[in-house]
Formats: sequence, structure tokens, C-alpha cells
Amino acid sequence: MKKEETLHRIKEAEGRVRGSKESILAERERLLRDARREAFELRETLRKQAEARHEEILRVAEAAAARETERVLASGRKDAAALKTKAEANMDRAIDRLVGKFKGAINA
Repeated sequence: MKKEETLHRIKEAEGRVRGSKESILAERERLLRDARREAFELRETLRKQAEARHEEILRVAEAAAARETERVLASGRKDAAALKTKAEANMDRAIDRLVGKFKGAINA
């Protein structure tokens, strides 16, 4: 009976090993699923953070560009006003000269 008992114990051990192996494989699959889900969630979180940062950088750049555009326009307006003032002064002198030449032509 020793052989039968030994054989029976071996079969029980094999059954336990098979059961352990199945539970280990099931645990492995569960861990892989959890890891994939966590990786996906992390990737999505990082993607959202990157998009938010991208939008913030664009907002800052657009604001800086708007400020620079306004600065250039203000400078251009100032220069245009100065040129207009000079042109008006030159116009007055040109009219005075034209009137003077006209009077000279009439008197001559």
C-alpha cells in the first residue's frame, strides 16, 4: 500500500501545483490588465496636462505678440503724426511761397 499511498500523494501534489499554477496565471493576467489600465490612465492624464500647457504657452505668446503689435502700431502712429505736423508746416510755407511768386508774377 505504500506505492498506492505514494502515488496518491504525488497526484495530490500535482493537483495542488496545477491549481497554484492556474491561480498564478490568473493573478498574472489581472496584474497585466491593471498595469495596462493604469498606463492608459497615466497617458491620458499626461496628454491632458500637455494640452493644457500647450494652450497656456499659446495664450502667453499671443498676448506677447499683441503687445508687440500694439507697440509697433503706437510707434507708427506717433511717427505718422510727426510727419503730418511737418507736412502741414511745409504746406503753409509752400502756400506762402506760391502766393509770393503769384504776387511777384502779377507785379512784374
